[in-house]
Amino acid sequence: MQERSERTRNRLLAAAAEVIDKYGYADATMSDISRYAQVTKGALYFHFASKTELAQQVQQRSCDLLNVTIEELRGANASALQTLIDLTHSLACWMSAEPTVRASLRIGRERAGREQQVIDYHLACVSAAWRLLRQARAERVLHEGVAQEDAETLVAALIAGTEATAWRGVPYREVAAQATSMWTLLLSVLVRAEAQEQLRTAPPACAGEGGPPPDVCCAPGRAPGDGSAAGRGPAG
Repeated sequence: MQERSERTRNRLLAAAAEVIDKYGYADATMSDISRYAQVTKGALYFHFASKTELAQQVQQRSCDLLNVTIEELRGANASALQTLIDLTHSLACWMSAEPTVRASLRIGRERAGREQQVIDYHLACVSAAWRLLRQARAERVLHEGVAQEDAETLVAALIAGTEATAWRGVPYREVAAQATSMWTLLLSVLVRAEAQEQLRTAPPACAGEGGPPPDVCCAPGRAPGDGSAAGRGPAG
């Protein structure tokens, strides 16, 4: 019984993400969400008292995905800067194709500053990137002549540009290629020459032969809730 209840809850959260991604927070209705989830409105209200609560849980899932991915990437990489590069590729993937993240970004844009509980997910991503950038500074990978504030501005611009490109519906292949090109340029500005050779700017799963085709989201990270790979198509 508990397992069935958890499955229903997951379906409702996934449906909420799909509906908010497609219509926006204001126009998403509880009726739409229950219909997408193929769950009665009574079951929906049993699990979530309001749309606000649903939105909060969607955003929390995105934050969990962000934190777990950083932890996994940091464990796999000796370099904080490589972790940062791989994280931005994960963000490119999610922003292109993961409704939970796309919905969280949309909720943040539409509701930030109006409700205390709303998370500015874009800022959460940028802040996480800045923490990794500070770790890279401590590892003496960055040029000493580059001010930390300037480095943070460039990384924030990369994330904002990735988000804007993905939001226009540009195919993931092009979004990933843009992020790769931007990192290639940024490394020449930010990173010591001897350290540049140790860094990869392409998504890790795409770097070797035999990987998925370039139009498939292959950055690290899992879709929240079901343990499957991130990369589902956006709603609508």
